[in-house]
Amino acid sequence: MTNYLLTLVLTFATILVALLIFRYIRPPTYQIEATNIKRLLESALNGTATTVDWDVFTGMPIRQDPELDQIRCKCAMLASAEMSERRGLVVFTEYGQREITDLLQQIKQKIQISETNHD
Repeated sequence: MTNYLLTLVLTFATILVALLIFRYIRPPTYQIEATNIKRLLESALNGTATTVDWDVFTGMPIRQDPELDQIRCKCAMLASAEMSERRGLVVFTEYGQREITDLLQQIKQKIQISETNHD
């Protein structure tokens, strides 16, 4: 009987400790920052952005920053109408390049404002 109670208490304690650990230790999360988007848009304009990079960017919602997520959505819409793929790289039409340039300017302004606020 004593062994049974001891086993029961130790099992309960082990499960409790495991649950507490799982509660406070969370898996790492990847957050897309404005500078990441800036680099990707510059790469898209230079013809060096890969379709994989583009698909990862447009397929992952940016919950921490609604403004960046709106830019991501615009990029996804552009991709469906104004983008093609050549040897694994992203290629935009002339109109698509102008739109990407406009979005890049928005990102640069956002970065500049962010840097000004941190100083």
